[in-house]
Amino acid sequence: MSVTLEQEKVDELVERFYSKLIKDSYYSSMFEERGVDIELLKSRQRTFISRLVSEDASKDQDNVSKINERHPFQTTPERAEIWMNTMEQTLNEMKLDDSIKEHLLEKIGFLMSKLIK
Repeated sequence: MSVTLEQEKVDELVERFYSKLIKDSYYSSMFEERGVDIELLKSRQRTFISRLVSEDASKDQDNVSKINERHPFQTTPERAEIWMNTMEQTLNEMKLDDSIKEHLLEKIGFLMSKLIK
């Protein structure tokens, strides 16, 4: 399945998502402790989501490899759930086609599952 999402909507999604995520105490502390440049993180996330939304399932294994390279850490199921719930809430607040929301949540959920210890 190939879907498209305009870059403007991707940008809005990333901005809304991170404005919520950085309010979570775990994520705000983690970003601070690791010296994460939030603007750089958002830029990478915009690129990632743009690619992810248009890719079919055949690219999933490539994405797993890239995720593992960029994220040499694992997370707990609880922290992954916070991340996923924040993403789902953000997507649901936006005027997007349901197929795009489902597609993104499925692909992001699959990739997140590879980071859970």
